[in-house]
Amino acid sequence: MTIKVSLGAALNAGARKNVELELDSLNIGDVLELVARLEEMFPNIRDRIFDEHDRTRPYVNIFVNEESVRDLGGERTKLKDGDVIYILPSVAGG
Repeated sequence: MTIKVSLGAALNAGARKNVELELDSLNIGDVLELVARLEEMFPNIRDRIFDEHDRTRPYVNIFVNEESVRDLGGERTKLKDGDVIYILPSVAGG
């Protein structure tokens, strides 16, 4: 029973590539709980993803099975076994 998570490299201080994880889905009920679990592995990542009100920062995109959490119910979007989550910073260039 796992949840797959892909983190964009820009969210991980010092990382030069995306990080792909498989986490036990037990005790991960929603996106907020997932980020709390990630915080245990990657200190300070929560502050890169959420603001002080536990809302996704405007320049971060979170997808559950290719659908934006902004369209699914926000940070309280429920997660289940087999879900694939992408947490990606927006990319800008010029």
